Amino acid sequence: MRHSLRYAVRAFVLLVVVAAVAMIHAPAGAGPSPYDSALGALAAAPAFAAGGCPDKACNQGLTCFSSAGFKCIHFNGKGCTATVC
Repeated sequence: MRHSLRYAVRAFVLLVVVAAVAMIHAPAGAGPSPYDSALGALAAAPAFAAGGCPDKACNQGLTCFSSAGFKCIHFNGKGCTATVC
């Protein structure tokens, strides 16, 4: 009984040491860089920059109506669909 407890404690200590070494040698997260752009966080913004978000949704695929956060797209006389802005 004493030997098994001693082996369990040794195994636990070894596991803790291996985990600590892995955490110490883990690569650092991406931090600020002198090569980052000041506008890097706005990369997704140009999608609707030209026309903005028209705030129109599609009513059962037939007509567009006013609804915040949507862009209604008409098909060639065959209805419409809405996408989230």
